[in-house]
Amino acid sequence: MARVDLPQGGLRRRRRKRRWLLVIAALLLCLVGIGGVVWLSHAPFLRITAVEVLDASSVATSTIASYVEQEISGAYLFAFARSNIFLYPRQGIAQGLLQRYPAFRAVEVRAKDFHTITVKVAERKPVALWCGNAPQTAGSCLFLDEESYAYAPAPTFSSGVYTSYYGALSSSTPPVYLQTAQFQSLAALVVTLLQKKSTDTVVSVAVDEHDDVRVRFGSGFTLLFPITDNGGDVFERFSLALTAAPFAGKALTDFEYLDLRFGDKLYYKQR
Repeated sequence: MARVDLPQGGLRRRRRKRRWLLVIAALLLCLVGIGGVVWLSHAPFLRITAVEVLDASSVATSTIASYVEQEISGAYLFAFARSNIFLYPRQGIAQGLLQRYPAFRAVEVRAKDFHTITVKVAERKPVALWCGNAPQTAGSCLFLDEESYAYAPAPTFSSGVYTSYYGALSSSTPPVYLQTAQFQSLAALVVTLLQKKSTDTVVSVAVDEHDDVRVRFGSGFTLLFPITDNGGDVFERFSLALTAAPFAGKALTDFEYLDLRFGDKLYYKQR
């Protein structure tokens, strides 16, 4: 049997050439694909040309639209258009508006069609005022919403429009006055106290560094209790105290304070 050995050098060169051709073909396909995506990102039929703003009242719709238009200008990596309906920074726009405008509680950004995006805003609603760390150092006030966020400067109101709260704020953005449950319980207690003493007003509600609450009435009377106590329990103890011998038949104006911080033991001071 005869055997013929093929020259290995020529075979290797052909295989190497074939591999390089495959690599070049793959690179060309990638370049064509990337070029196609870049072209599509700039295609007029996929480009955002309008911004629709809904439910914004504290900030002009034109201001919000201008911010969004700025955010979708330019390109990613100098190639992919940010104004493309599939590539625009939806989450970035929402987060940016929330940080820029603390009065916004939530922002939803969606595509309405291939040329329009909708920005829907949910704004915080004021229920009270935060006016400083303590009544003695009161300054300009901020609005408080029902979740206890201090979110925007408030104008000067006539007495009785909003209850003024005092105490430390958190360092978050926007800052928080109290835990949501604590604030809602405290606010509900204040409303109930006002209903019980309809001839009086609540001038201020202050929470100090020891978590003690001082509710001061327009008559000069002050009610003290811990912020950790349930509002319903505080009101029940307050109502029972008013029926006790020292308070029965007398007005709150006859007393400087009633202290409910010590369980079933009540402390008070007459004028």
